[in-house]
Amino acid sequence: MLLSAPDVVGQRNRTPYTGSNRVLLTLDGHSAPYEFVSDQMLVRYNKDLQQLECVLSLETLVPLQDTIPQNMAFDVLFGARYPQLYITMAAPERQINAGNLGSETIRRKTAVQLQSVTRDLVVPISFSPESSSLYFSTTLDLWLSDFQASLPVAYLPLLTGRVTITIDRARWMNLTSR
Repeated sequence: MLLSAPDVVGQRNRTPYTGSNRVLLTLDGHSAPYEFVSDQMLVRYNKDLQQLECVLSLETLVPLQDTIPQNMAFDVLFGARYPQLYITMAAPERQINAGNLGSETIRRKTAVQLQSVTRDLVVPISFSPESSSLYFSTTLDLWLSDFQASLPVAYLPLLTGRVTITIDRARWMNLTSR
């Protein structure tokens, strides 16, 4: 069995995934945005690398409007070949274990893996620790060309190539502290 790099690195100290996290993915159109949502993003904490790991199955994205083609996001992001979007965010253990210290927004190193290409960014992330949970929010503004990806020909007249990913109050729960 072969494992990809994200599966191998720091595998010993990964916590279980926390599910049911919502993400909004917007494909920027020439005349209007095309918005998709999923409430099935998985989040876990990698203690060795001190980072949050988010995994989104592209087939779980559904359009917010009836007029948007059902499989548009899946097609544009080549979900048949690359079925997952993988995002990591630096989250030092002191933030994870902060308890109820209140919200803080910090610029953190973030990596987005799309179509087997990783793009490193530094973006503001809002962290809100609550007892054994950590809530976080951020927005990632990306261009497909940054991933050496191109638009499928069918969508060239509609889309600009800009992709925005909004994670709003996703939650990681420390299940090992129970």
